[in-house]
Amino acid sequence: MVARKFQVRHNDADFVVDYDTDDGFETLKFQLFSLTSVVPDDQKIIALDENRVLSDDSDLISVSERLRLVSVNDEVNEQPQPQSSSHVAGNDAASLMTDEELARILQAEEEVLMLQLHFAGGSTKYFEKQIRPDIDKVRMYEDPVYQQAARKTAPVDELEEKALVALAKEGNFEPSKVEQDHAFLLQLLFWFKKSFRWVNAPPCVVCGSETIYDDMGSPNDSESQYGASQVELYWCKICLKSTRFPRYNDPLKLLETRSGRCGEWANCFTLYCRAFGYESRLILDFRDHVWTECFSQLLGRWMHLDPCEGVYDKPLLYEKGWKKNLNYAIAISKDGVCDVTKRYTRKWHEVLPRRNIITEPALSALLATMTQECRRGISSQVLSELDKRDHMEREALERDLHSTDDASISLPGRQSGDKEWRKSRLELGSDSLSSSSCPVRKCVDEHVTRIYNAFCPVLSQFVKEENPKIKAIKALEFLQKILMDLKNTPFKLRKASIDSASNTIQAIVHQLLPSFAELLNALSLKSKAEPDGKVDICLAGDPVKTSLGLPVVLDALDDVIQNLKKIDNFVEDSLSLPLLKLNRIHSGFVRASGEELPVGIVVGLCMK
Repeated sequence: MVARKFQVRHNDADFVVDYDTDDGFETLKFQLFSLTSVVPDDQKIIALDENRVLSDDSDLISVSERLRLVSVNDEVNEQPQPQSSSHVAGNDAASLMTDEELARILQAEEEVLMLQLHFAGGSTKYFEKQIRPDIDKVRMYEDPVYQQAARKTAPVDELEEKALVALAKEGNFEPSKVEQDHAFLLQLLFWFKKSFRWVNAPPCVVCGSETIYDDMGSPNDSESQYGASQVELYWCKICLKSTRFPRYNDPLKLLETRSGRCGEWANCFTLYCRAFGYESRLILDFRDHVWTECFSQLLGRWMHLDPCEGVYDKPLLYEKGWKKNLNYAIAISKDGVCDVTKRYTRKWHEVLPRRNIITEPALSALLATMTQECRRGISSQVLSELDKRDHMEREALERDLHSTDDASISLPGRQSGDKEWRKSRLELGSDSLSSSSCPVRKCVDEHVTRIYNAFCPVLSQFVKEENPKIKAIKALEFLQKILMDLKNTPFKLRKASIDSASNTIQAIVHQLLPSFAELLNALSLKSKAEPDGKVDICLAGDPVKTSLGLPVVLDALDDVIQNLKKIDNFVEDSLSLPLLKLNRIHSGFVRASGEELPVGIVVGLCMK
């Protein structure tokens, strides 16, 4: 056997192919097929340095490493053809796969499956060894102690508020439980992305300085107790002390450390999903990544969630964004083990040649056996529902496999992890989602207009009462503080008090409360006088409307205060402040990328 590394040029792309010469020329052609989609029968491989075409009889040990691959069909079609009107009209449908293209791909897949029977390992032991530890891991998620610990560490009230506000921005103030659950899951994902820490190299445990990787070590007893089978050792650049980074597998321990890489992230996040009642499974990518899937009752299907990236329902993220060469993506849950690779690829004909650990029939049999083990003791009714869902999922995976619906969507490269590390893994890609990747949603923000308009009587009252500008500014700043205090309290229990006897500014605010009525009403708030002279500001209706309006009014107050500070003469004519954006879109459908933070206002182009 001689190991070769070929540099292969195809069209405008370059590929590096690692090849064992004992495997034969046909295997090389299938490797090239997996990279370029040019089926073996159509391949013409040229050794550039010798300027000759390779064949079955070519000496692949001595041939030059620089190769060029062309398709026989491309050579035939190199002569320019006149464009017919039907061809021009067909540009809009360029992403659609023709029957002939689909037939060729299916034929190529059959050929790869035949080849797989000869080259794939016959033993299931290695494959099973990769999956068994994660089966044990997902069983931990069902422990009531683990679930309770997870719920205690999550800001449930805050996540519920954000979920309801997200629905309210679409005009849905009375969502169903299914809609609320779906929105809550997304907020759980976004919160987890911010609360968990990615570890490139741990800080020094002695002085907190940067560390450099040194070696692998053996876990001690306390580390082994929490499933750390691997320990990375680092040394400090400053004090030269050693720091240990145990790779914990116990999700309960990860609730404490809240740090790690993709394995720890997905492990801990999946526990959170189970703790809040979502049917969840861990997705093990054999090309070194892990993520989560949850069954969305709203969508009626399993939904992809990557906690490391903070991305959801973008299953082609890895193949299209990261340029990842997938082979196996295995879903593991308390209810079974499933091969979901087809959800994450639109290049199945390229993935198949890389699936050489085990034959497809042997893989199906192994996963079926594992699933039966997981479902022992389940009632016949529940078992029937699970079997029905499995059948529907298999049909959906096959149906979507050759879909081109998402051909125009641009997905980002990997965002988590050190840049050099991502670069070494060839997962950089682009930096961010394209606008076409952002979800389109209904935008409703009439509340913004109500809030902005409600400032007019407030400012008019300041002038009418002949309050100096400085007092008006101080009064607005005091109101701003009250509203900020309200914003920072639990959204269903919001309440604040004004004591007119405390100081002059509070007394002014107390005096001007009637002019604030319209503003409070726009925020679904009200004022209530108490016998002791205090005035309570509390909820008047739907707390979600208050949550929706508070960021807007606080942002508007900033504008008003800054504009008042610039005014020299505090009179009626000076109150025409540029609060409202004239090109604001307050209804319709928009992409999330078009919204302004933090208020979520959408603006459009002013057309003349």
